[in-house]
Amino acid sequence: MSIDTLRTILYAESAVVGLLVIYSAIRQKGQLAQYFFFVVLCTFFYVFGYASELGADSLADVRFWLTFEYFGLSFISSFWFLLSWKLWHHRVPRFRMKVLLFVVPAVTLFLVASQEYQSLYYKSLNLIEVDGHYLVILDKGPWYWVYTGYQLLLIALSFFLQFRAWLRQGRSYLTDSFWMLLGTLNLVPWIGAYQLGLSPYNIDLGPFGIAVSTFFIAIAVFRFGALGSEEVLLYSIFASIDDGVLVLDRDGRISGFNAAAQKIFLWLDTNFIGKPVSSTSDAALFGSAKNQNIEKVVELSNSRRYYEGKVTQIYEGRLQLGKIYIFRDITQSRLLMRRLRKLANFDVLTGLYNRRRFMEQAEKELARAQRRQTAISMLMIDVDHFKTVNDQFGHVIGDRVLSAVGRVIKRRGRGFGFAGRYGGEEFVVFLRNTQNQQAKEIAEGIRQGIEGIAMEERMISIKVTVSIGLSCCEAGECGHNVDTLLVAADRALYQAKNRGRNRVES
Repeated sequence: MSIDTLRTILYAESAVVGLLVIYSAIRQKGQLAQYFFFVVLCTFFYVFGYASELGADSLADVRFWLTFEYFGLSFISSFWFLLSWKLWHHRVPRFRMKVLLFVVPAVTLFLVASQEYQSLYYKSLNLIEVDGHYLVILDKGPWYWVYTGYQLLLIALSFFLQFRAWLRQGRSYLTDSFWMLLGTLNLVPWIGAYQLGLSPYNIDLGPFGIAVSTFFIAIAVFRFGALGSEEVLLYSIFASIDDGVLVLDRDGRISGFNAAAQKIFLWLDTNFIGKPVSSTSDAALFGSAKNQNIEKVVELSNSRRYYEGKVTQIYEGRLQLGKIYIFRDITQSRLLMRRLRKLANFDVLTGLYNRRRFMEQAEKELARAQRRQTAISMLMIDVDHFKTVNDQFGHVIGDRVLSAVGRVIKRRGRGFGFAGRYGGEEFVVFLRNTQNQQAKEIAEGIRQGIEGIAMEERMISIKVTVSIGLSCCEAGECGHNVDTLLVAADRALYQAKNRGRNRVES
């Protein structure tokens, strides 16, 4: 192939690339589109400049067109990397990173433009005549190899980012990442052939390769909408919502997630893109989810978070594309429900069952005792002279007395049954599998524990005592209902009060 033919091909490619420059400038939508615009603009400078360099007939013309093409060549790989970064991360890199990306290209352009005065990039430029055309022989300097290494590094990193994006999009050839990946791979044989000295007339094949790669990117852009503002907007919403979102493809592989999902699934990072969710530690959770709600509990160092998940099947027509799992943080509502249940079942002051909850639980325990033929006992406890405490010291001190009594009852009755606040200063205790004598011992322990409460107000010691009434039904004789046991215990309580208080009667 003659040099004239190669020049014609390059001019034709530069014309098409020039049209892409104009078209992408008109169709710019967002940061990704701007990066693509600069890629094709730099490509135009490179391809057109090199075609003109091949037609130069003096060293001065060669230097001019060499500088012209490096206005594009110096920066192509940096914009190529930014394009790939945006494709993968869906966000703009930090300003410092963008500045650092262009340090080496800027130095390269300066060295090429000032090559008459130094030899860091090219040690020398010489013309030789081939088939009636002048070709430049370049003696490469040290900075040439620095820039070449930098360029290859950015191309390799771009390939890596595009490949990860392709995995995230389900490894389909009908995606923007696939065609951008082809564009990057296309550069390898062209650059490799030139660096290995395999090109005809030792002509730089880079302009041919980069022009073809630009066409691949154009397919990604204009056929698959890589630059569509709708996609950028949707991904921004996807990334910023508080609910955790995890996307699986039709084969159950992880194809996407947002930052909130990483707080729920602590193992989740970009290394899991393309991997089956069945290989993760939460495989059972996803395996159990069809269309119903699922729950995920996250244990943190000093707290626990609750998440409710819903799964939605994704279809295009009748073809299933995958699933979307959306996890909502329900920790506050769960804690609120727990507090409401506690308020509904427990006495706020003492922490014991309230009357309603105690009666419900006592009915269940009585029915169980009847089935198992076991003995049960009931204690009715009343704080002695409590009205006097309230009148003399006030209700705040009275509440402290009731709270202290509740703690003793709970501690002394633990392991035998459960207790509740029956009303005012009255308490009840249900004792499982406990006969009369053992129940008396437990009741006496409660009485002594309460008698030992030490309280003082206004330099006056407050003596706290209780009277306890006990009722019991022996094994096989528990045909009573709870009310019958309470009436019997209440009768015994009044007997304890009539006999001087601070005692146990049955």
